[in-house]
Amino acid sequence: MLKTYKINHRFSRYIMAGVFLVLVTMPSCTKFLEEPVDNRTLITTIPDMEKTLNQIHPYSDHHFTDIMSDDYIFRDLAGHNVEDAVQQLLPIFEYSIIKQSLPATRFLTSGFNPVTAFRRYYNDIINALLIIKKADEYKPNSPEEVNAIAVIKGKAMGIRAYCNYMLVNLFAKQYNPATADADEGIPFVEAYSGAPVTPYKKVSVKKIYDVIEQDLLKALTLVNDTEAGNPQFTFSKEAILALLARVYLNKKDWDNCLKYSTQLLQRRNVPLNVGQLRSSIIDYAQYSNSYFNPGNPAYIMMASNTYQLMAYFWMGMYPYPAAQLMRDNGADDANNYVIITSALFRDFVPQKLMIFQAATTRSGNMPLLTVDEVLFNRAEADIEKNNGLTDLSKADLTLLIKNQNFSTATANSKIAQLSTLATRKAAIDFLLLIKRIRFSSEGMRWFDMRRHNIPVTHVGRSGTYKIDGTKPADYVIQLPTEEITRNPGL
Repeated sequence: MLKTYKINHRFSRYIMAGVFLVLVTMPSCTKFLEEPVDNRTLITTIPDMEKTLNQIHPYSDHHFTDIMSDDYIFRDLAGHNVEDAVQQLLPIFEYSIIKQSLPATRFLTSGFNPVTAFRRYYNDIINALLIIKKADEYKPNSPEEVNAIAVIKGKAMGIRAYCNYMLVNLFAKQYNPATADADEGIPFVEAYSGAPVTPYKKVSVKKIYDVIEQDLLKALTLVNDTEAGNPQFTFSKEAILALLARVYLNKKDWDNCLKYSTQLLQRRNVPLNVGQLRSSIIDYAQYSNSYFNPGNPAYIMMASNTYQLMAYFWMGMYPYPAAQLMRDNGADDANNYVIITSALFRDFVPQKLMIFQAATTRSGNMPLLTVDEVLFNRAEADIEKNNGLTDLSKADLTLLIKNQNFSTATANSKIAQLSTLATRKAAIDFLLLIKRIRFSSEGMRWFDMRRHNIPVTHVGRSGTYKIDGTKPADYVIQLPTEEITRNPGL
């Protein structure tokens, strides 16, 4: 069993003081509407394109949504919290980012905010379009080069699709087949432009999803069936299949979600065995490194983060609801899910996020696409299509339960419960419970809450803030102030 370590508070404060305050250099942090994001006109060879492609692999920029979810609370501890940091996280926790447009200066500079996500996703989109343009202009000299160019284009399309998907699911309404054509979406970048200022107009949610779908389906025909090396750090065929399953789930296209999730699971179908990791490793740092090891076969695509997801303490943000949920459901019987960092203030952080790295790097890998998520996606689509559980969704959920940190008795009890879920709602609620346990503090919960209109109440510094689940606009983050003021199209 994992040990619960009590870390000296003064020592931990020294280590953690810079966690959110270090900004790792990233490819072009300029405001994407102010100037050309990329002037690299000397990208002329296939190695040039491949190198550039690697440099624009998406980051895990969506994790700030965790503190918008029902997994976190705020504790206003005078004399303990770092006030500057609290002020920069409260706009997220108290949903100010939903009610109004805010500037970059209101947030931590580490990258843990919607402004960084907005800019970096668009940076990647524009650079992906540049690579596609360069690939189209290239004249292959051999069949090998023809294939190499096709792969480059396919992966660039995958990057553009992923970034458009994340943007539309942060800054626009949840896809609704009945209203998507009329729902206001996000600024749409159709082609690469090196002009000093290029205004981009918003298009509908449906238009963005259509482009995402077109990019992914085309990419699926262009990339190689297998990767020569490091498949977790590129848009492989498996990553494209996994993303298609996610996209179609959000479109409520159950048949296509089932189709592409099954295609992925025919290639790779073993989820992360969290229970085995938790029971076999007693050192928290070793456990954390093992949990996020890119070599885990359950991880389809990984990404770097620049803010080091370890803790939100001194900012007053704690995953108490998530921890309590696990204990109530037998997913943390030994009470070792967390590391106690201060007995006085009851500070804790999840074990899996306890990777202490040098302040000069402050970067780690986080999974963007996993076998586990695809299993959940297929099970959810199957339940929705059939208005309840079938043998397929029962099998997927049984496999997922067996790989969580449940005792054998608890796992068997959860599996037996599947046979009692007689309605669609009961089955979906159960699935979302297991999924919430599996992906705690990994940036997944907010998107499930959007899709299912799950209400949430946050008690902040200035009052109580609620999303009651009746208005899709309540889950939409407003565009950053800088981008609105500089872009006539918005």
